Amino acid sequence: MTMTKGEFILLSVYLRNPNRLMSRDQLTEQAHNRAWRPFDRGIDVQIGRLRRKLKEKDAETPEFIKTVRGGGHMLAADVTEEAIER
Repeated sequence: MTMTKGEFILLSVYLRNPNRLMSRDQLTEQAHNRAWRPFDRGIDVQIGRLRRKLKEKDAETPEFIKTVRGGGHMLAADVTEEAIER
């Protein structure tokens, strides 16, 4: 799967904050190092693209990146760190 730099950064934000509800402002600040502005839909577009690339089966009821109305978005997955030996 190929993803843009922005999608990769957004995914890394989600992976550092699994099962944590994050507002658009928090996601924009952590992914793009700037404040979210009203009518700025950029983060929503990236979330939609990321969902498609993660192969969400049903866009209406996503399994991985969930939306909580009036609250924000969250990665609904258990994330573990594994050491890589070289």
